Amino acid sequence: MKNLAAALIGIGLAIAAGPAQAQGGPQRRVEVVFGAVARGVDAGDFTFSYNQNGQAYQASAQRRLTGLARMMMGGSQDYTYSVSGAVDPQGALRPAAYRHQGGRRNRVVNAAFTANDVVTTSNPRMGMGSPAATPAQRRGVVDQVTAIAALVTSNGDPCTRTINVYMDGRSRFDFVLTPNGTVNVDTRGYRGSAVRCSVDFRPIAGFSDPQERQTLTFLFARTASGLWAPIRIEMPTDNVGIVRLEARQITINGNRLR
Repeated sequence: MKNLAAALIGIGLAIAAGPAQAQGGPQRRVEVVFGAVARGVDAGDFTFSYNQNGQAYQASAQRRLTGLARMMMGGSQDYTYSVSGAVDPQGALRPAAYRHQGGRRNRVVNAAFTANDVVTTSNPRMGMGSPAATPAQRRGVVDQVTAIAALVTSNGDPCTRTINVYMDGRSRFDFVLTPNGTVNVDTRGYRGSAVRCSVDFRPIAGFSDPQERQTLTFLFARTASGLWAPIRIEMPTDNVGIVRLEARQITINGNRLR
């Protein structure tokens, strides 16, 4: 589970597009600042920005260890992420180009998405997991940034869908979401009611170490803009128990939530 946890701590929640848009359609902008907490200790910061202009979307993110975690590991887990793509006529997000850079070797990974496959290049080179994802398993997938983005701007309940994810141009898994009630939230980033999703993580291929099925928890809040604000992610890890990603500041179309 550590590969997934590392990526989600870095990627947190990415934001993306909604219903079908015509060329020159509405612009949407989402900015979120998250904090990562492990064993009650602040372990890192994550900042994310998303922009949609008509049928095109772009998102970028940055993660950075802080506090004791940074003292122990330095910048070995600092990463930047970006993705660009299009919104199809049904409102689904279709990534075209994904990129991340960072880690101990400052590796640069690029993934080019087409309708039928994903081609990954990296410098320095990286292994593609054991077993590596097959062409059939790569068909119709999205990167992890776009995956969470699709939930945030879902037309209906974000907790009723399955997303096929190809994380970091290598690791293939499914997120299977089901509703798990509503909760009242009072945090730095949001106060009010939120829907709770149970998220079944189902590993498929392309991991560097063995993975097991796990259940995560996502919280989203419906906003006046129609977008679902990302509030919290909770995930089990191998070493430090439950890791929590919590939004400290959420700004949608220039308006800050609270």
